[in-house]
Amino acid sequence: MRNITRLVVATLVAGTACLAHAKTVKVLTIGNSFSICLLKQLPQCAASMPDCKLDLCSLYIGGCSLERHWNNVVAAETNKTFRPYGVNWSYASVEKKSDAPVAKVVVNGKANIPEMLTADKWDVVTVQQASHFSWVPESYHPFGDNLVATIRKLAPQAKIMVQQTWAYTPYDKRLKKWGIDPPTMHAKLKAAYADFAKKHGLEIIPTGDAVQNFRKAMPSPDGITGDPCGSPTGKDKFHLNEQGNYLQACVWLGALFGCDVTTLTYRPAFLPEDRAAQMRASAKAALDAIR
Repeated sequence: MRNITRLVVATLVAGTACLAHAKTVKVLTIGNSFSICLLKQLPQCAASMPDCKLDLCSLYIGGCSLERHWNNVVAAETNKTFRPYGVNWSYASVEKKSDAPVAKVVVNGKANIPEMLTADKWDVVTVQQASHFSWVPESYHPFGDNLVATIRKLAPQAKIMVQQTWAYTPYDKRLKKWGIDPPTMHAKLKAAYADFAKKHGLEIIPTGDAVQNFRKAMPSPDGITGDPCGSPTGKDKFHLNEQGNYLQACVWLGALFGCDVTTLTYRPAFLPEDRAAQMRASAKAALDAIR
């Protein structure tokens, strides 16, 4: 009888959790190439899950650091026409993106941070450090601190989350220049993000942990072939590749909606099921570790 009662309670709790996410979750990312890549797989992942309705908008400047983001905020305060960010979005709640509130403030595909923070009632606003500074803790301050304060001022209803970015592959020449290897880079950036998040009471989206989990579970013989980052033949040794975009999307799906990403049935056609399953498991493990 007790077991039956527990089962009923668990079922009711699970049902309540699903109902809590029936509304569309509106997310604004303030980032760079490590966040705009979410548009490649996250909308499809969310659309395939029950009650995971997502409006996703990306403010993008390639390689943009927290320092540059903050300097852009300052510049926009005195020059309303200063719009250095590309704006890209995927809106589940409107039929055409031109109907989205964001479209009202975007001029020729460009916008700035203050106007975007007030363009919609965002549920979540995300920030992150540029990957080349991610492992350097002093690079987060005071710029990230000021950016968080601005978000809380202009979008007080929004939860602020910080994406933990990922370590480069061993073939990126900057690692040798910095005197670190991929595991060391990950350890350092993980600590830096954790300290920043703790200081401001932010939730972490542990993409970097999920990448490391996958690397350990399905190691590449040469350190890059089959890695979710980079290309064995190309020059890019640090961005997520097309398979890695799915891994990142799984992490964000779980972080935003609190769902069990191992139940996700969608996978892109180019991704083998064994790798997709391991990516979902790696994402879940990373999320479980911070909850």
